[in-house]
Amino acid sequence: MPKLLKSLSLAATLALSTVPMARGEGFAGAFLAAKSANMANDYVDAAYYYTQAMIAEPDNGYIMQGGLFAFVASGDVPAAEAIARKMAAAGFKDEYAQTVLISGAFAREDYRAALGLMTDASFELNPLVTQLLSGWALIGMGEVEAGIETFTTPSENEAVTAFGLYNKGLALAYLGRLAEADTVFAAGGAYVNRGAVLAHAQILAALGRPEDALALLQNGAGSSFIDRESDALRAQLADGETLNFDRIRGPRDGAAETFLVLGDALNGDNSKRLALLYARLAAYLQPDNAEALLLIGDILTEQAQYELALKAYDAVPEDDPLALNSKMGRALNLRRNGDLEGAIKTLRAALDIKPDGISLWQNLGDILRQNGDLVAARQAYSQSINLLPAPDIRAAWQLYYARAIVEHRSGDWPSAEADFRQALALNPEQPDALNYLGYSLVDRGEKLDEALGMIEKAVKARPESGAIADSLGWVYYRLGRYQDAVAAMETAVKLLPVDPILSDHYGDVLWMVDRKREARFQWHRALSYGPTEEDAARIRDKLARGLDAVLADEN
Repeated sequence: MPKLLKSLSLAATLALSTVPMARGEGFAGAFLAAKSANMANDYVDAAYYYTQAMIAEPDNGYIMQGGLFAFVASGDVPAAEAIARKMAAAGFKDEYAQTVLISGAFAREDYRAALGLMTDASFELNPLVTQLLSGWALIGMGEVEAGIETFTTPSENEAVTAFGLYNKGLALAYLGRLAEADTVFAAGGAYVNRGAVLAHAQILAALGRPEDALALLQNGAGSSFIDRESDALRAQLADGETLNFDRIRGPRDGAAETFLVLGDALNGDNSKRLALLYARLAAYLQPDNAEALLLIGDILTEQAQYELALKAYDAVPEDDPLALNSKMGRALNLRRNGDLEGAIKTLRAALDIKPDGISLWQNLGDILRQNGDLVAARQAYSQSINLLPAPDIRAAWQLYYARAIVEHRSGDWPSAEADFRQALALNPEQPDALNYLGYSLVDRGEKLDEALGMIEKAVKARPESGAIADSLGWVYYRLGRYQDAVAAMETAVKLLPVDPILSDHYGDVLWMVDRKREARFQWHRALSYGPTEEDAARIRDKLARGLDAVLADEN
């Protein structure tokens, strides 16, 4: 069934169940389908099948819990709120159902109801959610001083204290108490994320101190920000434009910021699904919140939910300073989904907006290289290098390294070697660059002792890499150190057991130590792993005649 047909709202679906199914009828199939879709992060299918399971067993709290998450993750928070109300009415206690109800109360600007939900002692809500949202709810009710005091309730958790200070500064600025807000930020401890620094810059500008705001973004905490929002704010300040504080327009925005902060923090803590839940709640409360939409898109792209991710990226307003970031996310999404032409088109459209975008040119080069257009990829990498503000930026090693790969594949070894060495001059311990240059030298039969030193450094830096272990084994092989090569290749094939190149190399090494039966076994394995046709032909020749005969012909 097409997914669009499955997007029937929960309320409508439940309305169809006025003639109830017999208990258990159809339940097992729907439950298993829902569970399978949920495990695959296919939230649209999961929401549909959980709904069918809820129709079959309307009092099953476990099913309602799964359905609630699936609807939030797929972007239908009102449907999730309907499930949360049903759970509450049935007496099922669930932290996230309660959190969804709280977000619904904030969406309706019913701050008294939101506060009541948070003071329900039968729930153990996230303490940061409780503290910050309680502060915003009190401000929304007109109890301003109590709300501000709530933000800074003493806590042994440093993160809770820091985010409390951040929200206190936001609240004071929203209330027009800009000097007090500046005092909070200037005292330190409230710079918990990029948004905190940009908020302080806005506050300083609104206080008539644009020079201080510009200094914060050029030389202070915001000097490393390279996104278009930060650039636009710098330009406005440099041009002497009058700025007002608008990052928070009311308690509802404050609640959205709370959810966004949690989502951001959890996304970096390998809790993608929970991060997605909080990011969805942030976007529900603030539909034009570009940061929340980008976070949603990025998480869903990582989870291979490409259609849902594209909807999030496309929801970023075109006139938003972060619209360029949404195009970057869209391009990555299309690339991962195999639509390389679509990704290239998206990046070229982004470059029409920002032709001096170094990362845009770099990403375009990556996708063009993947698409096999080595000439255009080399041009894109060169453009990104030409745009560097200084030649000795350490992070630029990636650009030289990427261009070197394209040059190597294009047959321009002198340029490739020069770029590999430039990458290592900027980042001497970088294992990928050490390995690629070292392996290439080995493959060419050049500077083998230097190549061995490079690869040994790479192995030490990244001992878990099968590809680098293979390089070490191969340089030993080329140096005639066959016993050392066997040990290295044994490690390589354990780390990458289904790689055709590694198994092929391992077979060659085994042949050289007179373990010919094992060598043939490895060559057969290499053929089963899908090597290139050229490599496959050589492996078949070795199986037919032996490595010695093949090498004699090649020599």
